[in-house]
Amino acid sequence: MVNKMDMEFHAFPRELQEKIEGDIVAGRLIDRQEVSLNDLQNTYQASLAELDKVVRGAIRKGLLVQNALDNRFVVHAKPQPKIISVFQHAARSGLSPRSIVRAVEILPAHKIVAHQLQLKVGEPVFQQTRTRLVNDMVIANQNNYIPIEVCPGLETVDLAHTSFQTVLEGRFNAVVCEVKEDFRLSESNPEDAAILGIESGDKVLIVERLSLGATGLPLVWADIHIRLDCYHYVQDLWPEAAAVVDRRRGTK
Repeated sequence: MVNKMDMEFHAFPRELQEKIEGDIVAGRLIDRQEVSLNDLQNTYQASLAELDKVVRGAIRKGLLVQNALDNRFVVHAKPQPKIISVFQHAARSGLSPRSIVRAVEILPAHKIVAHQLQLKVGEPVFQQTRTRLVNDMVIANQNNYIPIEVCPGLETVDLAHTSFQTVLEGRFNAVVCEVKEDFRLSESNPEDAAILGIESGDKVLIVERLSLGATGLPLVWADIHIRLDCYHYVQDLWPEAAAVVDRRRGTK
């Protein structure tokens, strides 16, 4: 049986999104130009329902900014990448990062996810479940949550040896311009225990990472659970998070 979430996802106008975002990135829709929904409808011969979905994604990515006074949008050029991802930092540090994508599902956003991504509770999101490795050592169990309009087609992307952030920025025009992170220690859940090779209830370091676009709207919320015996990697890849572990150990 096809569920409602899958139906909504498969109805997403991916080709229309690629055309409009492609025209913005290529400069065919000129930077700082104003366009209306009617302009877009006439240019791309699309329905208002289809345009609404595509425009929502473009606004979230900062490619379109709505004029507060009317139903027009200002076109913005694709931002230049500013933030180095953990994957990129690891590679530049001489480490060998790798990801195993265990699942990509379309789920209704529960309360926490909806709050983080500024969505309504129940709106469909991608949940991308990954195992993160450094130098072939499993270090983290990670779940990424992404609004569908940010990256339709995510389920087909191979991230084994590629930075997820690089894919977002290159393939989906979703450039991360700011990152907010929170750190804490918590007990591992059964999934953590199975993936990380630890006992259920053992302490893990939790990194909650919110990636924001050019206009401050969220693109990805990541919930990362890290083995504490990978402290040497934590120091290098999440130095601010290492301080949380130091406090638990009573070290500076």
